[in-house]
Amino acid sequence: MSDDDSASQGEAGGGFDAGPALAEAAADGSAAGAGGASLQMLPPPAARKRAKTSTSGSRRSKAAGGSSSRTRPVVKLLVTSVSRSYSEPWRRRQQRESSGTGFLIGWKGGEGASPVDGIRIVTNAHVVRNASTVRARASFGPHVVSCEVEWESLPLDLALLKIAEGDWEDFCKGWSFNELSAHLAAGKEGTEEGEGGKGKESAASDMAVAGSEAHDAGKQKGEAPSSGGNGSSKTLTLSTGLPKLDENVTCVGFPQGGTQISVTRGVVSRIDVDSNYVLRIQIDAAINPGNSGGPVFDEHGAVVGIASSHLRAASNIGYIIPSKIVAMFLQMCMDGMEVGVEDRFSGLGELVVREGDYHDEKAPRHVPGVPNLAIHGSQSLESKALRRHLGLEDLDLSGGIRIVGAVGCTIGGKAPEDAPTVGEGDDGKKEDAKDGKDNTASDDSKKDEKHLRGDDVLLAIDGCCIGYDGTIQLSPTRPDERINFRSLVTCQRVGSRVTLDVLRDKKRKELDVELDMSRFLVSQYDDFDAVPLYVVVGGCVFSPLSLPLIQEKKSKSPSSFSRFYRDQRTGHEQVLVLSKVLNDDVNVGYHGWKNLVLKSVNGHEPTNIQELVAVLVRKMHSEMIEFRCQVVGQEDADYVIVMNLNEVLQSEQRVMKQHMIASWCSKDALSRNLREEMVKCEPSKAKRTVSYNTMKDMRAVLERKEES
Repeated sequence: MSDDDSASQGEAGGGFDAGPALAEAAADGSAAGAGGASLQMLPPPAARKRAKTSTSGSRRSKAAGGSSSRTRPVVKLLVTSVSRSYSEPWRRRQQRESSGTGFLIGWKGGEGASPVDGIRIVTNAHVVRNASTVRARASFGPHVVSCEVEWESLPLDLALLKIAEGDWEDFCKGWSFNELSAHLAAGKEGTEEGEGGKGKESAASDMAVAGSEAHDAGKQKGEAPSSGGNGSSKTLTLSTGLPKLDENVTCVGFPQGGTQISVTRGVVSRIDVDSNYVLRIQIDAAINPGNSGGPVFDEHGAVVGIASSHLRAASNIGYIIPSKIVAMFLQMCMDGMEVGVEDRFSGLGELVVREGDYHDEKAPRHVPGVPNLAIHGSQSLESKALRRHLGLEDLDLSGGIRIVGAVGCTIGGKAPEDAPTVGEGDDGKKEDAKDGKDNTASDDSKKDEKHLRGDDVLLAIDGCCIGYDGTIQLSPTRPDERINFRSLVTCQRVGSRVTLDVLRDKKRKELDVELDMSRFLVSQYDDFDAVPLYVVVGGCVFSPLSLPLIQEKKSKSPSSFSRFYRDQRTGHEQVLVLSKVLNDDVNVGYHGWKNLVLKSVNGHEPTNIQELVAVLVRKMHSEMIEFRCQVVGQEDADYVIVMNLNEVLQSEQRVMKQHMIASWCSKDALSRNLREEMVKCEPSKAKRTVSYNTMKDMRAVLERKEES
């Protein structure tokens, strides 16, 4: 990402990045529509003729008639955030203020529901990321209330906010929710009338599912659907269907250039996938910084998506998150589908993140990330020779995509030589099986039979045929529109099961696969699968490679680390890099070195930062400390950093004081085993806490055990 791109993101107020493959600008605001007009009297015949000849004009007049009913649930979000630094991971960045947009939806209703559970606010995750305070301002008056970020999905760029309990009464007065119980009851009655007795479901279900049914019915009858909740204009409903190409859409939000609500209109330009193969919709309505997080309405007043970003250096190319994806996110939130810390953060081994004294009860909960098929990539089969070689023409198959490799397996399904195997101990040595035989190969073979592997030809997913170019029909009713086959997977929840039709060794077979979340070797999102970790040794700063770290480098040339971006990890491995060198007398000759991949430390090859810390405090017994590093793409050439170990230990306090660093390594870089060993060697908590600050003191504590 370029300097200009980063600056533009900062001004946008959300810090959103669509991934290294796309340079999309964040538009921290909303896009809500003025689409759902109430029924109007039938115009005279002449007017009806004019309406037929000018469809867009009639649509605009209809949208204008119901604008207030659609803009009222839209709120402006005033956010104060403090983000963490990855280039200097021992500190936080300066506090900054930004704004975005959100909109009200009905939430958990029914008996026993807390008053605050009746309403939620939906927005983009990048709008409220790292937020210390979030306040929602009404679009129709001077009403402002505090909010809390309850749920987040950084991979989907969605967030769910709730009104702070202390401001609930002010919210009810400002937004005219006089009695929540009556509101919920009315919402249930309205749902029962609209769905024929299905209104016993929750308010969120009413919003996401019943709203789509009302929307579809409205399309057939030419009517506008109910806005959900109590049937008034206080909350909005989602449509689970995808809009058609060239369909009119309306965006409402609080973009830059003014303080009041703004309305823009356009058409659906394209339906595609983003860099994570998640569905997205391209529109030509203006989406600017300040628009992100707001709803985008179709011609019938239903929310078809949430404005999220626009493409830099392009004209009228904006992107929205389809309501289908939003509904999936909301349902995961309602089901309490929270992903554990161990599954989120990569490369931390026996994880100690967010335990004990620094657990934040108000921290947002995270739903699982984007599911995948655990493959490294795919290859199109447009070559006739390749199709004949794989056996497709012999079976008269008219589609399919070749799997180039599976996570944890090589071509043919065999596990890589350095992959962990069954019965492997902590010291890396294989333990003998009880029967004296190595059953690893047979176990791997049985497991591999249930998953994709390299050289497989994937023919269909859940009965949906895949073309030679890796695309599928957008839907059975829209066969002429095609989209990447992975969208069939990413639109489902983690843990769902899919049926795969596979051609393996020229024989067709059916696989029943459970979808798991993506675990990238290079962490993608701050506070989801990435956390700023570091180790400072002799002024050399080592950190795990992550996308936030790369983005902070602000290089205008493509990153040399891009080859690692889409790689999946099989365990707790990380790519450790020399981020920078803090100049000091102890590291003369290495000043200015940066962006090198760490290969070994005195012959030891740590696979993650916790192993690196363990090597430095347990296994450094020689006079010199040697780091061997490599430039990406030059694996056969080593750059060596050699320093005197005693000089490194003596310089610690000097280097840390000069750069205001509290500890030689981040707290999360200490494994649980190392902490337990420290507790045994130093029972005093106060002394132990102080010893964590320097490598010298930690080594001294651990040496007591060896002497005893």
